[in-house]
Amino acid sequence: MRATSLMMLAVFLFILHRWATNQPAVNTKIVVSGVFAILVIAFMDQGATEPVAKGFAWLFLIVAIYNMAPVLARAAGTATTTTGSS
Repeated sequence: MRATSLMMLAVFLFILHRWATNQPAVNTKIVVSGVFAILVIAFMDQGATEPVAKGFAWLFLIVAIYNMAPVLARAAGTATTTTGSS
């Protein structure tokens, strides 16, 4: 899988996480930083820097998946809830 594709997936998961946690999912700052990150990885995804780009893209994707884990668990209903009494 190309590093650019991995980076696009990571940015998509970041936006999905913000939407699922009732934060503003798409605004100017998020769009500009997401496009910048994808472009940097896309430029590095050629020639001698391709392994570095893949490494960074995998790291970003792992962090995005790690951030999505609580949201997915809550959506699946497996998250523990407290009743308020101890």
